[in-house]
Amino acid sequence: MNEQLEIIVGGSKDHRDLVQKVLDGDKRFETHDPSVLKKFECAHWLFGRKYIYWIYGRGPSLWRHIYLWVKRNPILIIHWIGTDVLNESNNKKGVAKLYSAIWKKLFLRKQKKGGLINFAGSPWLVNELASLGIDATYLPLTTIDENQLGSTKSEIIKDIDFLSYVPYSRFQFYGGDKILYLAERWPDYTFLLIHPDLNEIPLDFSQKMPSNVILSPRVDNAKMSEMYQRSRFFVRYTEHDGLSLSVLEALYYKLHVLWTYDFPHTIKIENQEQISSLIPKLINEWAPNEIGHMYVMENFSMEKWRTDFVNSINNNLKE
Repeated sequence: MNEQLEIIVGGSKDHRDLVQKVLDGDKRFETHDPSVLKKFECAHWLFGRKYIYWIYGRGPSLWRHIYLWVKRNPILIIHWIGTDVLNESNNKKGVAKLYSAIWKKLFLRKQKKGGLINFAGSPWLVNELASLGIDATYLPLTTIDENQLGSTKSEIIKDIDFLSYVPYSRFQFYGGDKILYLAERWPDYTFLLIHPDLNEIPLDFSQKMPSNVILSPRVDNAKMSEMYQRSRFFVRYTEHDGLSLSVLEALYYKLHVLWTYDFPHTIKIENQEQISSLIPKLINEWAPNEIGHMYVMENFSMEKWRTDFVNSINNNLKE
């Protein structure tokens, strides 16, 4: 790829900010935010090939950007990351069903013309998309960068036994009720639940918590680094998931991860009783997860992501 490519990065804000930061550090790309999308799609024929990289689900609105969907260019990249695949799998009714049918037809048409690239954030999402007739390439998003996450050699005291992200608005989907069950069964261990969608914890909510459960609203990156380093285990108890950035970060900080999915150097949650009965043994035998740390450093660095992304763009240019 010799020429500089212009690329709009849109979709999920947190992921968009992450990706744009990575691409901004690469002179091969000139990035833009979604505010210029309309101008971008209509002017592509004047300025050469352009890309729209949309993280989460179906991509830009069909009705607002119909030109984008009926033409091969600009090239649209859709990165499926988790709940968006689940939403696509759910049955639609009424207007939503009609919209879905029209979108799918234009989606497949653009893909056939070579104007569409699909990425999926985990191997199981690749399979789920395939069952929906969507071909996707596995490309995990990541935050693993020692320069940004900092050192893991800190001597911070491990005063948190179990750490978890549990959005307040989707408490049960992220297993909040199941984690509370574990906390009630094992009152001698400390559980910290971070609610990233809250700036302040509602008083009536906190008053319902067992005494060994600590609640926290959204925290910044520096504070989150401290939380990881104070913790022994990270719990990801979701009904459906992609390759969670928080799982990768927990492994980076040498936590042992309890997750409802199979993943190297983590402990799979098979059911409530199985994981609950394991907890005393896990606590007693705990040691830093060095092998998990090395695994994410070798396979999920931001530099590796950038290389894999550029290779995919190069393949598209060749086609």
